[in-house]
Amino acid sequence: MKSFTFFSLIQTVLFPLLYGLSFLYRGIFWLDRKSTQKRKLPGAFVISVGNLSMGGTGKTPFSIFLAKMIHQEFPETPIVILSRGYGSTGSKSGFRVTIKSTPREAGDEPLLLKKHLPFAEIWIGSDRYSAFVRFKKEYLSKEKAIVILDDGFQHHVLERDVDIVLLDSSKIHKEKFLIPAGNLREPVSSLSRADWIVFSKYEPSAERAVQNVQKRFSGNVLRFSSEPEKLLSPDLRVDSPKLLYGKKVYAFTGIGNPEVFFSMIRGFHPVYLETRTFRDHHSYTMEDETALRTIAKNFDYLLCTEKDLVKLSQPPENLRTLFLESKLDKEERLLSSLRERIAGWNKKNFS
Repeated sequence: MKSFTFFSLIQTVLFPLLYGLSFLYRGIFWLDRKSTQKRKLPGAFVISVGNLSMGGTGKTPFSIFLAKMIHQEFPETPIVILSRGYGSTGSKSGFRVTIKSTPREAGDEPLLLKKHLPFAEIWIGSDRYSAFVRFKKEYLSKEKAIVILDDGFQHHVLERDVDIVLLDSSKIHKEKFLIPAGNLREPVSSLSRADWIVFSKYEPSAERAVQNVQKRFSGNVLRFSSEPEKLLSPDLRVDSPKLLYGKKVYAFTGIGNPEVFFSMIRGFHPVYLETRTFRDHHSYTMEDETALRTIAKNFDYLLCTEKDLVKLSQPPENLRTLFLESKLDKEERLLSSLRERIAGWNKKNFS
């Protein structure tokens, strides 16, 4: 508690300086967006999935949901997801993620995308234009593709046909200031550039914030929620999350907004819950895994997310991974809009 109070005090003392610097950040960001010459990915219909804030807003589960929806509608059209690949060692000009790629090579989120989307091409690289050109040269030739640009709202280099921006429903009311005074990459007014605004991790308690956004912006507003679906053991046994009722549980994770994960676990009423938060994209070391195996002896179950699981080499036997079921309200409305835009794009470029 003392360290938290001290940290809060430092934040309060430095806030006027950080607030002033946020205006400098905003100016530099605006100049970069205005001065950057945009490039069009050849033969690609580009859908950007991004956010306004730093940290986890649920882009990966939404991208998985979106890709599956598009694939069902356009099964013959290649789907490519372009990601920066945070924490990966992949090539700047493009690295193809396969199911055999390691978390070190690909990064945790691209590997998770490939696991859920075997039909899609997942490419990472800080230069996403070069990554796509390399993909086209090696695998696609002259064929068209639908591209999902991961974390693309602030990626000024590439043109896009559709902009989807996610807002984390669990913390949108707390996010008021730009970096470094706060967590926002852009002011909320930037939502005017979005075609679709998606409230991720939606719960009815966030409805007031949803209504406020609907009043201020002309973009279409959707609600994206995830519910606990199942627990998976290291030997692939499937259990109901109700298994946690009355048990001693140790939950750990390295995601951007861990409190939502922990809150889901509390909903299944373990008799005792201890939590541990690692930084986002944390790479679990052998020391971490040894410590987890020691901790496992004192708990009925250890619990983590899929994003954590892909980075564990020797998970304890009583580890369970919580899998979520994603739901999007007005799904058909989004699909209908994409269907219409993609049809128009096909007619313009390939007729």
